[in-house]
Amino acid sequence: MNDAATGATAQEIVIAMEDRMHKTRDRIESRVATMQSRIHRFPRGLRGIGDDGEDGHYIVPSVVAIGPYHHGLPHLQEMEDVKHAAAYHFCSDAGRSTMEVYERILSLAGDARHCYATDTDDEAVARLSDAELAAMLLLDGCFLLQYMINSDAPMFFAGPNLPSGEAILKDMMLLENQIPWLVLDALTEFLSVDVRHQFVDDIGDTFFPKERPGWMARMFQMTCRRIPAETQFHSQSTISYKPAHLLGLLRFSQSQLHSMPSQDRRYQGSSKAFHLMKNILRHGRKKKVSSKALRSTSAVELAQIGVKLTTSKATWLGDMTLRKNLFFGELSLSPLFLNDVTACWLVNMAALEASTAWDSDGFVVSSYLSVLAMLMDREEDVHHLRAKGLLRSIFSNARTMDFFKGLAQHLRLGGRQVILLDQIESYKRSRPLRIFLHRRIYGSYKTMTIASLFSIVGVLVGIFKTLLSKKQQ
Repeated sequence: MNDAATGATAQEIVIAMEDRMHKTRDRIESRVATMQSRIHRFPRGLRGIGDDGEDGHYIVPSVVAIGPYHHGLPHLQEMEDVKHAAAYHFCSDAGRSTMEVYERILSLAGDARHCYATDTDDEAVARLSDAELAAMLLLDGCFLLQYMINSDAPMFFAGPNLPSGEAILKDMMLLENQIPWLVLDALTEFLSVDVRHQFVDDIGDTFFPKERPGWMARMFQMTCRRIPAETQFHSQSTISYKPAHLLGLLRFSQSQLHSMPSQDRRYQGSSKAFHLMKNILRHGRKKKVSSKALRSTSAVELAQIGVKLTTSKATWLGDMTLRKNLFFGELSLSPLFLNDVTACWLVNMAALEASTAWDSDGFVVSSYLSVLAMLMDREEDVHHLRAKGLLRSIFSNARTMDFFKGLAQHLRLGGRQVILLDQIESYKRSRPLRIFLHRRIYGSYKTMTIASLFSIVGVLVGIFKTLLSKKQQ
């Protein structure tokens, strides 16, 4: 039977359709297989995050281009001279010729190209030959490693328009500003740099506000620095993990899926979060975890119902635990330090999760950020989080809340977030009488505090008047 429009037979149509089906399947499977190793463009769905506006503060580097996506932008050219100086120092310190190092990177150019390419090659990558790509990757890789070795080196700040080290750190962790890990791995064959533990772990500590340690703790830290990295307390999975790039390693270190307690691993791998999320998406307010619960359980509301906020001892962003005791509840979260650099890193880790995660357990950082945003309905909530030590921010309360609220509306639901929300709802359902009484006591306490203050002032005024009258007599 012929197709009237094309004249093709049914067999020809089926053959063409099957050919397209096979090619499409192969293309999609290839995309999925390499999803974790690619260097992605910033997801379109997240481009409206926070106060980013059109200048791409969270997307476009401000001082240095790493990799091909932003290479050649006019405002980044001054740092290109610094890259050449860094490459000179790297080859000199390694005792190798520039040609030897370049040929090693050139041998990886094809594999590196595949880390950037999509179904249709990105123009920023396609316009470069393998030789040009290798030269770019060598300069960028040497720049990164030299900065890790000595971030205070004068060459990083020699130009009149060169910025502070914080701006370089911010740019190093942008999703679109990465080079493949295999390039850094190859360069460290010439000059040993402990990228994981001496750099990424150290900058990861920036997220967590800490009090200055006592002298005994400082002595212990100084002793630990002398221990080789291989003998320190790092799990085998940390050592064997191969990230796609630096941002991937930072996100991995802050998710800590490799070293979390066994009960948390079970929590991650359970299907409970998956079923809860399906219920939310299908039935909304009809289910126990309603869409209202996703936005209305603020920090002050938790205090009103008897849930105390406490800081977790864990140094990773996914630690969120709600515990019940006889009378109260306790929600434990990792504390966070927020400034322009850490805010940028958080946005880009969330963007990385949006680009690479395929199930709810992959959104660890996104879950943490969404929970913090949920706790902020008013500036009073931000103040409460600061008072509890859960948040230290150089931003004002209003700007802090705007950042988290603007970020959260673009994030996917994560498994840890959904299960925590279910625990909060379960707490509310199981303790109606205690919550009612606690709300009354909480409100009365605030009223009583103000009244007591006026009473104390009145008493002091009376005493002062009495003493004054006696003095005048």
